[in-house]
Amino acid sequence: MNQYGKPSIETINDEVHRLTFSEGRELYLIGTAHVSKGSVLLVEKVIHEVKPDTICVELDDKRLKAIMKKNIFDDLDIIKIIRTKQLFYFIGQFIMSSFQKKMAQKTGSMPGAEFKRAVELSNETGALLVLSDRDVGITLKRAWRLTGFFDKIKFLGGIVAGGEKELEDLDIESMKNRDAIDNLIKSFGDELPVTKEVLIDERDVYLTSSIQRNLGGKTVAVVGAGHVPGMLKHFENFIPDQKIEQINSVPLPSRFARTAPWIIPVVIIGVFTYGFMFGKRELAGEAILYWILVNGTLTAIGCLLARAHPLTIVAGFIAAPITSLNPTIGAGFVTALVQTFALKPRVKDFEQIQGSALKIRQWWSNRITIIFLVFILSSIGSSIGTFVALPFLTRIFTG
Repeated sequence: MNQYGKPSIETINDEVHRLTFSEGRELYLIGTAHVSKGSVLLVEKVIHEVKPDTICVELDDKRLKAIMKKNIFDDLDIIKIIRTKQLFYFIGQFIMSSFQKKMAQKTGSMPGAEFKRAVELSNETGALLVLSDRDVGITLKRAWRLTGFFDKIKFLGGIVAGGEKELEDLDIESMKNRDAIDNLIKSFGDELPVTKEVLIDERDVYLTSSIQRNLGGKTVAVVGAGHVPGMLKHFENFIPDQKIEQINSVPLPSRFARTAPWIIPVVIIGVFTYGFMFGKRELAGEAILYWILVNGTLTAIGCLLARAHPLTIVAGFIAAPITSLNPTIGAGFVTALVQTFALKPRVKDFEQIQGSALKIRQWWSNRITIIFLVFILSSIGSSIGTFVALPFLTRIFTG
């Protein structure tokens, strides 16, 4: 049971619930749709009327720093991002930021503006600020690790391919309606149940637990409306530490996932070695040449499709046959690094991604997003090249 007992719950309106605990502690739970200026005004109104001593927001430290900065791409160091192998994660951040800018252009309010205002009001009023959400890195890693391969493709494909059209067709007013939000979450759960569990259900638990442990005399908590139904159920019981430890950790990859990246290189090197050691040097030589041509050519084609610099295309052709035999580094990281040096981003490229929401077709005209495309398309080319070349290598045993 909750350490302050089971709360009584009063629905003030669709967006605000008041929970009353023992010892007279009160919690005003505000569920916002993230899409309208009205959410900001609602947060201001409730905080000014309640005068809380504690304000909880659906943020972690990383997201707090991001929303308080004018732009998440300030102090952007592309080379460092590539060298530390965080480019894939950064591309995800960029896609999300671009989506948020489109949303802001349509609604006149940046998603998360209500959280930012709650943070500002905590500073103005002296209320204790509690960052109640799970670390975004853990959330994303858990989602990626636990979601199946085909669901990952479906999720990423929906963001990249469908995001723009869906946003154009979006009825913003309907998104302020609780039923519409509930239906959207249910649809998401039907399509991607594991992803929904990590992104929404687990965070319902984490947010509830964090607020439970930080209740003041009067507390205002600002969260997304989609979390409210689940949180209201969880508030009836105190959530044990073991449950929080479980959902606040990244599961280790399976043994197969840890060993699979090494299997293909070992098999290929073994095939080449067998050919040279057992008198099939000519076939082994042909196999090596085929491996280089197929892997290098498909990677170079990926660079070409990304409109990469000629030096990047050459680097992709040379690097792919080697990196495909080394699980610690991919062809995409090499080509992205070469592209960055060969065609350095200009001031106007940074200004473009900072000032507007790029559509997918505009990625080919910005030097920063071209680096993203080089990384993605050359990686795909190298992966395809590896599997296309494998059947030919079996000729060493049958020839």
